[in-house]
Amino acid sequence: MNLDVIRTTLGGRQAVEGPAYRPEFIRPVDDAGLHRLNALLEQGVVVHDTLHAQLMELVKSLRPEIVFTRDDLEAAALAHLNGTDPIRYGVWVHYPWSHRLVHLLDEAEFALVRTDRNRNKITRAEQELLSSKKVGVIGLSVGQSVSLTLALERSFGEIRLADHDTLELSNLNRIRSGVHEMGTPKVLNTAREIAELDPFLRVSIFPEGITKANMDRFFCEGGDLDLLIEECDSVDIKILARQKAKALRIPVVMDMSDRGCLDVERFDLEPARPLMHGWIDHLDLEAAGRPMTNEQKIPYMLPIVGTDTLSTRMKASMIEMGETVSTWPQLASAVALGGAMTADVHRRILLGQFTASGRWYIDLEALIADQKGNPKEHATTTPMGAVDPEGIVNAVIRELPPVKQPMSRELAEELAHAAALAPSAGNMQPWNFILAEGRFFLFHDKVRSRSHWDPDHLMAHIALGTCLENIRLAASAKGIALSIDTRSAALDDALIAVIEAGPVSTPMEEVLFPWITKRCTNRKVVDRVLFPSEHEAQLRNVVEFVPGCGLRIFTDPADLERFAELCSRSEKIRLLDPTGHREFFEHEVRWTEEEAKQSGDGLDLATMEMTEGQMAALRIAADPAAMRLVDEWRGGRGLQRFSRKGIANASAVAVVTTRGRALMDRLEGGRAGQRLWMEANRLGWAVHPISAPVFLTHAAPLLGDLAEHHRSELAMVEKELSRFFTGEDLPLFMLRLSPAGEPSARSLRLPLHRLLSVHGSITA
Repeated sequence: MNLDVIRTTLGGRQAVEGPAYRPEFIRPVDDAGLHRLNALLEQGVVVHDTLHAQLMELVKSLRPEIVFTRDDLEAAALAHLNGTDPIRYGVWVHYPWSHRLVHLLDEAEFALVRTDRNRNKITRAEQELLSSKKVGVIGLSVGQSVSLTLALERSFGEIRLADHDTLELSNLNRIRSGVHEMGTPKVLNTAREIAELDPFLRVSIFPEGITKANMDRFFCEGGDLDLLIEECDSVDIKILARQKAKALRIPVVMDMSDRGCLDVERFDLEPARPLMHGWIDHLDLEAAGRPMTNEQKIPYMLPIVGTDTLSTRMKASMIEMGETVSTWPQLASAVALGGAMTADVHRRILLGQFTASGRWYIDLEALIADQKGNPKEHATTTPMGAVDPEGIVNAVIRELPPVKQPMSRELAEELAHAAALAPSAGNMQPWNFILAEGRFFLFHDKVRSRSHWDPDHLMAHIALGTCLENIRLAASAKGIALSIDTRSAALDDALIAVIEAGPVSTPMEEVLFPWITKRCTNRKVVDRVLFPSEHEAQLRNVVEFVPGCGLRIFTDPADLERFAELCSRSEKIRLLDPTGHREFFEHEVRWTEEEAKQSGDGLDLATMEMTEGQMAALRIAADPAAMRLVDEWRGGRGLQRFSRKGIANASAVAVVTTRGRALMDRLEGGRAGQRLWMEANRLGWAVHPISAPVFLTHAAPLLGDLAEHHRSELAMVEKELSRFFTGEDLPLFMLRLSPAGEPSARSLRLPLHRLLSVHGSITA
């Protein structure tokens, strides 16, 4: 036979002849039954006739007090026939989808023998009660395991199955079925399996799934359901089905197939009970019935799945969703466990043995685990040595001549207030101010700026430079010229600058001064608009005002895509690095408005302008164990979504460059960056700092404990970043510019009394 013939043969052969899922019962007690039986035999059906063995089991079940010999049992089985021809006894069950003909005891005897091993975990009276119950199952992945377990225990009389999907190859990791069933509707596949376990159980199928149009029929046709098992993926159906169950006072059980999570809502006993235990009461439940995007579904799904209670591997897998993982992962072991737990709870609810609502966990990894000693704490960042600013000031003053124009407390407070509004990495505000003997001292607060990813204070020094520019602008606006002595020579020095005020003259009209208070970070993501060339010139002018600083502006979409890749890869590494992860989530992020107000520093979640999906991902990414797994898998590309889109959609990326990375380069670069930021805001552009590629590639060679694969990736980022710059110019400070309007929230600041100390005479 050639290939064309084979193709023709296969193309014309149907795996299933029609959508049959109910078997045919043939009782040959009369000529019509015998005729049908004979017709099937002539068609060549496969016959399975073990009636005699079933009769022997029946005899043992009916007389458990007797110890039968083999011969006695044979005789008792024949005697039970009471002269009836074995062919006419019981029922012949024809399964048209598999062309099998099976000879069985009829329903009462079949049920007695098949459930004999249930007793007395399930008594005969309980078994009889269960046989009168109607159960509905929505969703047939976990639902298939549940349905088959219920059928095995014979804990229902009727089951209604709803799922609109067909069986696919990827389903066979958890759905017990043969490869020959691929392409079969899941409801059909499950119904047939139930019929092959027990042909007397009544099964109804809803291959279109649950819809508003068929919901009444699913819940009520032929009598209301006694219990609903909900295992579907659709948010709207989860909610609509619960609303219907609540209205009909039907209990709902759901298995999550993660950490052995089982959820029960007893609407039968608590008719006023809120859906999902009240966790979704704050949402518009009517909207759930309308079409929604995946993003719109997230606020409904998160309370249902319980983001904080997901297993570590599930969280890590969710981070990888759409990158290295195609969909929500489920394991056969978890699905099988879910089938067992749900069947157990189903039975006890229907027998009145269990009345609670709630959520329970049978977490096998926690219950069956190696014995472990006290885990070692992760190494934390080594605290900086204590700095004595007053002692430093005292020593410096002894070396200086008396100040000619002592600075007033009022002016010092104005300068400190302006300085404190400067930007800083993570909004850590790494500065302290002292007014002593008429001089204003700017200190680097190493405790607040301490960071694994800033080993030689590059980020802190840039922030201190932005702080100095605010001081200069505030004084100039009052007509006061300042003498700013940046005395520090070493990168680790705490004293950054000693500032003296000159005599008051005519106030300078500083166009940027009002923007000290208006300047802000705006992380909103909007569509790109053309960046005007005249704005490039204006931004370049304010940056080049600072000696040694330059500006590069990139507007080409291809360049922006490259920046998006480099920035997002750097941010990903920061989150995957254990110390960087801990610093970000434990020390920088302020998860609530109350926490942000109380601390006065850090990154207020409200300023991050995240979508619901990003917010969910951030909360999942906060789990260090999940992130360790992602890193072990060499994954994490999903983390790049946090920053990639905003940069790729930006109108421009602006980069302040310097000739080096010495302390003065950093301070002057910070000044230039602050001027760039304020001028961009003044011109109507939203600004978001994106300097991670600069900061992390600078830090990497200085970190002895950095994982080699992270070091290697940052080296590649540095190489790619360097291609944007030529000559002696080094990138120092990067911003993305977009037409995003006003931010939803602004970062808070530490109160002035925590930053400024005023001393009349330290040397006295």
